[in-house]
Amino acid sequence: MAHQNTPIPDDRELTHEERDLIRWMLENGNEEGRKCLSQLERARVHARCACGCASIDLAIDGKRPTDFRMRVLGDFQWKNEAGSLFGAFVFEEDGLLAGLDLWSIDGAETARAVPKPEQLVPLV
Repeated sequence: MAHQNTPIPDDRELTHEERDLIRWMLENGNEEGRKCLSQLERARVHARCACGCASIDLAIDGKRPTDFRMRVLGDFQWKNEAGSLFGAFVFEEDGLLAGLDLWSIDGAETARAVPKPEQLVPLV
């Protein structure tokens, strides 16, 4: 089966875990991330990744970016209980908080759940 690249539409509120993680990443990422904190309370999930990972695209007040030039606001890594290594970054596009991307660094597993903020360390 081919890898799916098209996001799956999913209009819903963020979970507490997603919101807490994104807030922590914005607070502990770069200066531009802290500027996007005010958008977080108005954010909704717009789509989820088709591969089965926990990555999400966001809409702010129903708006989605139009220029699609991604700027990373916070870039981190973590290991799960099995020792698999993952990356996590939060990003903006067109001045809008646009999503959370979770990915496998070592290729051992898919990031099917969001990590706890205390698991994250800066990606180096």
